[in-house]
Amino acid sequence: MDKDIKDMFNMILEEIARMEERINRRFTVIEAHLDGMEQRMELMQHEINACKLEKGVIELLLKKNDEFDERITRLEQKQQSLPAF
Repeated sequence: MDKDIKDMFNMILEEIARMEERINRRFTVIEAHLDGMEQRMELMQHEINACKLEKGVIELLLKKNDEFDERITRLEQKQQSLPAF
């Protein structure tokens, strides 16, 4: 009976070891996927920041363009109000 219990115990330990190996392989695969996702997320964050910066530059350029348009309009009005030579 002791031999049977010992054999059963060894079989249980072997099965636990096999399950542990399978679980560890799965964890390794999951960790690799997570690492890839983190890298993609970091790249996306850099792209988002670049887009925000570009948006700010475009808004600044549009504002300057509007200011120049107003300035040109005022100068044209001033020129029209001056007497001709």
